[in-house]
This record gives sequence, structure tokens and C-alpha cells, in this order.
Amino acid sequence: MNTNLKYPIILISFALIIGCGKEDPKQADEHFIKGSQYTVSGDFEKAISEFDKSINDNPNNAFAYCCEANVYLLKCDFDKAIECLNKSIEINPNLALSHYYRGYANQFLGKNNDAISDFQKSIELQPDFYYANLLKASQEAEMGKHQKAIEDLDKAIALKPIIYLAYVYRGMYKYGVGDINGAITDYDKLIELRPDYISGYYNRGIFNGKLHNYQLAINDFNKAIELKSDYATAFTYRGIYECTIGQKEKGCEDLNKAKELGDIGADIYIGKYCQPNKINFSDTVR
Repeated sequence: MNTNLKYPIILISFALIIGCGKEDPKQADEHFIKGSQYTVSGDFEKAISEFDKSINDNPNNAFAYCCEANVYLLKCDFDKAIECLNKSIEINPNLALSHYYRGYANQFLGKNNDAISDFQKSIELQPDFYYANLLKASQEAEMGKHQKAIEDLDKAIALKPIIYLAYVYRGMYKYGVGDINGAITDYDKLIELRPDYISGYYNRGIFNGKLHNYQLAINDFNKAIELKSDYATAFTYRGIYECTIGQKEKGCEDLNKAKELGDIGADIYIGKYCQPNKINFSDTVR
């Protein structure tokens, strides 16, 4: 299981749209307002055109540069976004959103240390900016600093305890540093917040399996399969754990189902557990 994942683009894109949808009334001329509206509606070229007009009318409008950069981020034009953000920060170095957006762009350009510096600056300027803590954590984890990522997510959760994705990633990072019980606790909270989150049950099943809590793991995979009936690797893991506790018939049925659904890794365990007259339930599972 990969513990160095970036947050889903949909979460960040939503945050970006919301950020410039709430324009600063002091800087919200007609073109700025239209640019924000076009951003929210997804008409990015018209949004850029309107922000350009706003900047032409007021070249010192740092927020207009920031929100034009937002559009370039949504278009995945990170270099152009950074160009706008550098100008925004030059005009107003205390605009937290500009540092946040630049950190986001630097993250996708692989400029890891620059991204972390920008996220940290946005947090210093706006201590309740939980999205900045989320992305700073993802960047720390990308660099293998899982404990630091956990600390950043602790701060994000303290600011907003209902952010389910914070528990998703903090749980994975805890698993990455060997705190499996802590990972399970985070996934308990995740599932409380999002009982339909399929990967929550799947990953908690893996965590429970690592602790040899095989029946609890099976229960989790039962739920994952209930929510996603073609979840091939969930059938594989459930089959492994069923075989491990002596439920060979059910386990082999699941392993063959996993193979049928396309998990080529199931073959290894079919060979291990499901050959005629071959019974070995004490072997270590994956």
C-alpha cells in the first residue's frame, strides 16, 4: 500500500475555486467579479481575460494576480501560475492564499522544499488555514517524512475534525511508521464520518490483518465487497485470511473469484492454499 500519496486533485481544485469565489470587496471591480464567476462555472479562458482586465485597471491588485493564478492551476499550467503568484506576493507578501497556491504549483513541479516553504508561510499568515496543513503533510510524506506529515495532519484535524481525508492519510502515514493501532483508530473515525468510503474498510482490513486480527479483517473486506462487488483484491485478501483461520473452502472460493475479476496475484495464494491435499494454514500471509 502506497503511503506517499498526494491529495486527490478534486479536493484541491474545489478549494482553489472556493478561494477566489470569495472575492475581497475592496478589490472586486466588475472584471474581477466576472473573472471569479467564470472560474466557478469552469470557463477558464474568459476568467483569465477578465482578470487581465482587472489587472490592467489596477496593476497593484495582488488578489487579481492570485485569482488569475488560480485559473492557471486549474488548467495545470503551473509555470504561468507561479509567474502570476510571484507578482501577487511581490505586491502583497502577506496574502496567505498566494503562498498556498504557489506551494501547490511547486508541489506538482517537484520543487519539494519550495512547496513546503510556501505552505508553511501560508500557515504563518493564516494559522487556521487547514488546507495548507493538509498539503504540507502530503508534501512531507512525498519526501518520506511520515512523522512530520502526521504532525501536520494533527494540526489540520485540530482545526477541522470533520475532514475525512485527513484521517485517510494520517492513518496511512501511521501505518508507514509502524503505528498500526493508531492507523486503525484513524480509520475507525474515517468510517464514522464516511460509512460509504470503500477504501476505508479495505485499508482497515489490511491493518487488522497485519495485527493478525483475521476475523476483524474479514469483516472489513466483507463490507468493502458489499459496497463494491467487483473489488478483486478485496476478494484476494478475504480469501487469504479465511484460509489462514481454517475456512479453506470459502477462502479458495474467494481467491478464485479474485482471479476471475483480474487480480493476477491471487494465483500465488491459490497455489499455496487451494491445491488438492495441500493444507497449510500457519504460513505467514502477505
